[in-house]
Amino acid sequence: MSDSFPFQNLSFHELTRCLNDETAVGVTVVTPNRRLAQALKNAFNRDQSHRQKTVWRSADILPFTSFLERIYQDVLYSPSALEIPLLLTAMQSQALWQTIIQFSEAGSELLNTQQTARSAYEAWQLMHAWRLSSDMQICLPNDDCTTFLAWMEEYQSALTENQYVDPACLADLIIDIVKRMPLDRPDYLYCYGFEVLTPQQRAFLDAMHALGCEVSCVSPPYLTEQMSDSGRVSRVSCTNSQDEIYLAAAWARSRLEADRTASIGVVVPALANCRGIIQRVFHEVIHPDTRDALPQSQSLQKNQPFNISLGLALAAYPLVDAALSMLALVQQGLKFERVSSLLCSPFIMGGETELNQRALLVTRMRQYAAPFVTLEQLISLMTSICDEAEDDAHNRKMQCPILVEVLSALLLFRQENVPRNSHHAAYAHLFSRILQIMGFPGERTLDSTEYQTLKKWQEVLTDFATLDRVIDSTSYTAAVQRLSAIATNTLFQPQTSHAPIQILGVLEAAGMVFDHLWVMGLSEEQWPMPSRPNPFLPYDIQKKARIPMGSTSEALRYSRQLFNNWLRGAKEVVLSHPKFADGADAQEITPSPMIRAIPENIIDARRYVPHRDLIAEMATLERIVDDHVQCSGMQKVTGGMALIKDFAACPFRAWARHRLYVANKDEPHVGLNARERGILIHRTLHLLWRQLESKERLDTILQADLEKILFKVANQAVAEIRRWRLWVLSERFLSIERLRLVRLMREWLDLEKKRMPFNVVAMEKKGTLQIGELELRVRLDRVDRLDNGQLLIIDYKTRSYNVGSMLGERPDEPQLPAYLVMTESDESTAAGVAFASINPGQMRFTGIINKPNILPDVKVFDKIPACAQFSAWSELTAKWKQDLANLANGFLSGDARVLPKNYPLTCQYCDMKPFCRIHERREHADEDQDSGHD
Repeated sequence: MSDSFPFQNLSFHELTRCLNDETAVGVTVVTPNRRLAQALKNAFNRDQSHRQKTVWRSADILPFTSFLERIYQDVLYSPSALEIPLLLTAMQSQALWQTIIQFSEAGSELLNTQQTARSAYEAWQLMHAWRLSSDMQICLPNDDCTTFLAWMEEYQSALTENQYVDPACLADLIIDIVKRMPLDRPDYLYCYGFEVLTPQQRAFLDAMHALGCEVSCVSPPYLTEQMSDSGRVSRVSCTNSQDEIYLAAAWARSRLEADRTASIGVVVPALANCRGIIQRVFHEVIHPDTRDALPQSQSLQKNQPFNISLGLALAAYPLVDAALSMLALVQQGLKFERVSSLLCSPFIMGGETELNQRALLVTRMRQYAAPFVTLEQLISLMTSICDEAEDDAHNRKMQCPILVEVLSALLLFRQENVPRNSHHAAYAHLFSRILQIMGFPGERTLDSTEYQTLKKWQEVLTDFATLDRVIDSTSYTAAVQRLSAIATNTLFQPQTSHAPIQILGVLEAAGMVFDHLWVMGLSEEQWPMPSRPNPFLPYDIQKKARIPMGSTSEALRYSRQLFNNWLRGAKEVVLSHPKFADGADAQEITPSPMIRAIPENIIDARRYVPHRDLIAEMATLERIVDDHVQCSGMQKVTGGMALIKDFAACPFRAWARHRLYVANKDEPHVGLNARERGILIHRTLHLLWRQLESKERLDTILQADLEKILFKVANQAVAEIRRWRLWVLSERFLSIERLRLVRLMREWLDLEKKRMPFNVVAMEKKGTLQIGELELRVRLDRVDRLDNGQLLIIDYKTRSYNVGSMLGERPDEPQLPAYLVMTESDESTAAGVAFASINPGQMRFTGIINKPNILPDVKVFDKIPACAQFSAWSELTAKWKQDLANLANGFLSGDARVLPKNYPLTCQYCDMKPFCRIHERREHADEDQDSGHD
C-alpha cells in the first residue's frame, strides 16, 4: 500500500483481536479480490473452531467491489431512497461498449469489435479509478485516443440518457450520495491486503471517514526477517518448465506429508499458459494411484489437497459446450466434429440409453456428411442411414429412435417458434425451451462439478436476458454468438473443500501468507512483469498517474513490491526458474535479476512412481509370443477379397479388420473423395455397357447416339450418388462432374475400340467364392466373352497397376487371380485377367492373358519376365490356386502375426499402426538383438 495512505495502520493481530471481540459490532473488512476475502474468512472460522466454539458470529469480510454494491442496494431500497441511476452489470456495460463501437465509423473497419470493446472498457475503468479525466482534456491525443474519446462521449451520453451507472462509476456515485443523505455504514472499516489504492478508492474511504466510520489499513501478517536470515529463502535452478512443475509438486507433497496442517502456496506468473500441465503433474504426484482408476470429474473433487485459483472458461466445460452446440445447430448449423460430439453427449435425451448405437451411427455418418452440417441435413442423413439399417441385422445396431424423435421435434419447434429478431429476454426463454426439448442436461445424475456448472450456466443465461437494457433487439444467430462469447469470457471454478495447497497466479497471491511458498517461472523473460499500457490512453498520462502496469517503471516497481512480499510471506520460500526453454531448440534462459543474488539450493525431490508402474515393477514379467487366435466359426466372414488382400499384406491387418472390425474413421469432406469418384466410374461403366453390350454395337453406333447414352448414364450415376450426399453436392458441382465422366468415357471407349470383338456377359456380378476352406462373397466388375468362347475378367481401377502386383505367394492385388479361379471350368477356360486403368491421359489395360491380341499393348503371359517360371497357362493358374488357398487357410488357422510383407512400405498408409504398434515391436527387437537375446 502507498506510504501516503492517510488512515491509521493496524497489524494483522489487532484485526484478529477486533474480529474476535464479541462486543464489537459494525466491523467490516474489505479486500482487493474475492479469493483473499474467502481465505481471510476461512482463517477466521478455523480460529473460532480452534477456540472450541460451536457457534460464532459470522465475520463481515467481502471484496471492495461487493461492498460498494451492497451500499448501492441499501440506498436503492431505502425508505428515503433518492432517485439514483440503475446499476449496470459488467456484462451489460461491455455489451453497450461493443454496440457503440460496432456502429461507429471507426468500428466498421475492425475485425474484432469484442476485443476492442474490452480494451475500451478497461480504459474507461482506468480513467475513473485513477482520475485521468482532467489530464485527458489537456493532452495531445493520438488517433486511437481520439477515437476512444468519441466512443466515450457516446457511452457517457447513453448512461445519462437512460439513467444508468456502470461499476466503474459506482464509487463516485456513492460519494455523491453521501453528501445528500446519511448511509448505513459500518463503525469500523478495515482495508486488508491492498498493495495499491487508487485515487477513486481513497476518495471513497475519505467519504466513509467523514461519515464517522473509523477506516484502518491492515497489512497481511508478513514476516520481518530478511531473506539472508537462517537460509529461509532459497533459489532452485530447474532443467525446464516441466521439470520445475514436477519439483514444485513433489516439494509441496513432501511439506504436506510432514505437516498436515501446513498451508502451502505455489505461485505461477504465467498460470493461464500452463494450467493444464500443472493440473496433470500435480495430480500425478499427489494421487499417483488414482489417475487411471477414477474419471477426471470424480478424481478432481474427492480428497483433492490442491486447488488452482484460475478457473476455465465456462464454454470449455462439456455441459456448457453441449448446450451452446444445441443452440447453434438450430439455426446456423455446426462443424461435423462438434455435431458428432453433441450426438454422443450424455447431456441430451437418450445419451445413456443409446450410447453405443449413436457412436455407430456417427461413424457411419462420417462417410456421407459434409464438414459443416445444418439441422435439416443432419436429420435427413440420419433418417437415410436408419432406414437402410432396417434391412440389415448388423447395421440395425445403429438405430437411434430417441435421437431421431428429439431432433425432429427440435426442427418442428424451430419452424414455428424461432423469430427473425427479438429481445434478449425472449431469446433466453427460447434457449431454455430448446434445451428442454433436447432433454438437457441428460438422463443421468450430474456429479458435483457438472451440477455447479449447470447452476453457473443458468446464472449466465439469466444475466444474458438483462442485456435488453442496453441492446434493443438482435437476430437469433447474433444472440447465440453473444451468449457463446459471454460463456467463453466467463472464468468458472467449481467450489471445493479447503485445500492446503494453493496454486495461484501473481495477482491472486497478493496479500496471501503461507507456511511454505514456492514461486516458479522467475526467468528474465517473465519477471519483472512486462508493462501492459492501455492502447487507448496516452502513455505519458499512465506513467504520470503511476498505474501499476501502465509503464515500464511502474511495472518494475509493482513487480518488486510483489517480490518483497513473497520473501516475507512464508517461513520457507523457494524461488525457481528454468535453465532451458521448452521445445526442440532448448535455448538457455537466464534467471531474473531479482533472484540472482540469492544462493542456489538443490531440492532433493522424491520421484513419485504412478501406481500402475509400481504394480508392473513388482510383477515378474514373462514375454511370450501369442500370434494365433481361436478360429472357430470363421469360414464365413465379411470383407470379400479385401480379406485375402489384407492377409497377404499382413496377417494382423486381416485379423483386425475382418474379425475385430477395426476400421479407421472417415473424414467429412466437400465434394467427392477418391472412393466416391471410383464408385461413380464403376457405376457409369456398368450403365454404359448395359446399353452397348458388345464391341460390335460400340463400332456401329452413331456418334450422336453414343453421346446421348454417355450423358444419360453419367446423369444417372451422379443422381444415384447424390441421394446420399444431397446437401453436399451442389448442382453446379454435379454438372462439372457429369462432363468429367463423359470425357473419361469417351477416352476409354477409344481404347476399347482397339480390341478384338467381344460381348459383355456380366457386370457387377455377385457370387460366392470358395478358396480352400474359406467362403467369400465377391463381385466381379466385368466379364467379356471373346469370339473363341473364352472369358476375360476385367477389374476397373482409377490408377495404374503392374503385372507383378498379381503374382507371388503374397500378391498385392489378389482379386483378379481369385476371380479367374472362380470362372475357370472345363467348358470355358478364362483367357486372362486385366486391370482397366481409367485415368485421364493414362488409359491402359494391364493384364496377364494366354492368347495374343486380346488386349491392346498387353503381352501373352510367356512373354512377361515376371511369368518366366511358368511354361504353361495351367501352371500359372495352378500356382494362383495354391497361393490363394494358402492365404485363406492361413487366415482360418488363426494366424494373426504382425508380419508386414514389405516393411515399411506396407505400413506406410495402414491405419492399424496404433493397434499393432509395429514401430514399438521393431524397437524392442533391435534392443533384444543389441543385448544378445534371441
